[in-house]
Amino acid sequence: MLPGADGTHARAAAERLRATMAGAPFATSVGPLAVTASFGVASVEPGDGRRTPSPSELLARADAAMYRAKQGGRNRVEAADP
Repeated sequence: MLPGADGTHARAAAERLRATMAGAPFATSVGPLAVTASFGVASVEPGDGRRTPSPSELLARADAAMYRAKQGGRNRVEAADP
């Protein structure tokens, strides 16, 4: 949750997290293990109309975007459709 962040800023924050994780292999007893992450980002946008989406609707949007990121090649950030 990033209160006050618009979609552009939320996506940038997720991208920074993704890049940080990808750039810091996890140490194991058999050597470093590369870590990747897929993120889905959802925000309240003007296209939502008169009704503000509920937290559960926003979570569902972010979840769907995360699965699109995984299906699109993993280790990426996808924004939800408004």
